[in-house]
Amino acid sequence: MVLILVLFMILLLTGVITRFVLTSRAFLRQTEIYAHSLSALYIARAAISIAKVALVESLQMASQTGMNVVTTAQPWATPIINYPVANAGFVSGLVTDEAGKFNINMLTGVGGSIDPHRLIQFTRLFTSVGADPALLPAISQWVTPAPNMAGPPGPYGGFVPPYRNRGGPMDVLSELHQIAGMTEAAYQALEPYLTVYTPGQINVNTASPIVLAALDPGITPAIAEQIVARRPFLTLAQFQQAVGPSIFANISGDVTLTSQIFSVSAVGIAGETKVAIRAVLSVNGMQTQTLAYRIGGNRLLYQIDTLLRNAPLPPAGGEAPTIPVLPAGGGS
Repeated sequence: MVLILVLFMILLLTGVITRFVLTSRAFLRQTEIYAHSLSALYIARAAISIAKVALVESLQMASQTGMNVVTTAQPWATPIINYPVANAGFVSGLVTDEAGKFNINMLTGVGGSIDPHRLIQFTRLFTSVGADPALLPAISQWVTPAPNMAGPPGPYGGFVPPYRNRGGPMDVLSELHQIAGMTEAAYQALEPYLTVYTPGQINVNTASPIVLAALDPGITPAIAEQIVARRPFLTLAQFQQAVGPSIFANISGDVTLTSQIFSVSAVGIAGETKVAIRAVLSVNGMQTQTLAYRIGGNRLLYQIDTLLRNAPLPPAGGEAPTIPVLPAGGGS
């Protein structure tokens, strides 16, 4: 009887100890995951701060040398891929000129109807990436200004829950998801080439071949690639020589060589954890202003990973990217 009692106590203690060990391991694993998440977040945040410094330094250097243009040959445009951060993890980051994209809010003209010139450009853009140009009238209606920013219900009154057209310009590009007929595939195809933050002119020094080809029917994909090969343009006269006088006459009001609005996409990696951040920055001299800041989930992480995979590599034999030193107290 005593032996049975002793065996029972041993089994009971073994069960308690086993449960304690398993619980402790789970707790330690949760603690490790939390620590990695926090580290990855701070690494990504630091990348945004470093990008601010890189942008200011790049644009100041260009200004001091008399080259008041923004080009992909400047230091800010060099992507950072899996750069080690002491023993904390790795960081990847990419700065994109928002002026290299079409502002979707420009689809609607001053009078509240579709701008015919812009309609041609957006139709070419949508077609080139496989999105349906039939979406454009619905987008135009969405961004058409309305009193108190309350547009007509349109097809959205029958949705669950119902909502209305925005009745004004989009604040964030993800509003496109609310457009009737917009699919996730179409949004992902369009997202790299659209913005809502710029005045509307396209920086031909930073625009992708797809954006350049959408500017005018006379710019074929082959000509767009030739334009990219001839960059940077230091004057619009040089760009005019590249496209010819007739094309330039059609788009002279649509193009520029500079920009003040940039997006920074950063991924912090610690252990097996990744944290993605995207910030939109306005740069004016030595000052930067954050226009948008998003700590994202899987969708943003996928978008940034795709950008990084497609990012241009540094020239062969080139030096590793220089990481600017943050100014004192410059972590914000």
